[in-house]
Amino acid sequence: MPTLLVTGGAGTLGRILVARARSNGWGVRATWWHRRPDVPADVELVQADVRDLDALVSAARGVDAIVHTAYRQGEDEWSTNVDGSDVVARAAAGARLIHLSTDLVFDGTKGRYTEDDHPGAVSSYGWSKLAAERRVTAACPDATLVRTSLIYGVPHGPQERLAREGTRFYIDERRSPVHVDDLADALLEVVALDVPGPLHLGGADDVSRYDFAVLLGADPGRIERAHTSPDRAPDVTLDSARAQSLLDTRLRGVYEVLDSSSAVRSAR
Repeated sequence: MPTLLVTGGAGTLGRILVARARSNGWGVRATWWHRRPDVPADVELVQADVRDLDALVSAARGVDAIVHTAYRQGEDEWSTNVDGSDVVARAAAGARLIHLSTDLVFDGTKGRYTEDDHPGAVSSYGWSKLAAERRVTAACPDATLVRTSLIYGVPHGPQERLAREGTRFYIDERRSPVHVDDLADALLEVVALDVPGPLHLGGADDVSRYDFAVLLGADPGRIERAHTSPDRAPDVTLDSARAQSLLDTRLRGVYEVLDSSSAVRSAR
């Protein structure tokens, strides 16, 4: 049985990836740090900070593939995202490595970005993830750099929580949200492919942050329609045609998944 290491096993994507890897015949090992994941007994848990090379070398010993999902936004952002990704790449030591990146490596002036478009982030988080891509590529040239967008589909996930609790959403910032199940299944397929460098895994629909919040259940009468600022990327929508030509998993659009397009249109 092949073995998969998932870093960030307690995260929104990590927990779903662990579960779907088990159901697809993988032996699974998962790292955690701040919050221990609730996983089945046959999942091997390793408490490890991704910035600790010795710990990651130990965690990666004997695995066939690694999907690096662990990240931070805000506090410890640079050290976790950049130094931690470098450590994971160096610890991979011949294992297949899939590194999770973000649409925010782009500046948002174009939209529908392909893998051939030149990145240039505008936010500190985007810069940290772009620097991480470069460090991973230097340490592990065969790694796949998966750029994705807003991940939803977990009842108490960050996007669902923001839609429930947020009060201001941008009408002129556009993303390509992807359902967590689709993303996890696609990642397991990517593990088996020889695809070095960037690969975009975004959902099929491009929506504003405001429309996305409404799709997730935000009350249009309670939230404010806001405009973006110069320090934010307005349109980082992803063209995922290359991935869809390689994968059986279909990266569904948010309208198809949530079946709420009429509600969004009436709220405009």
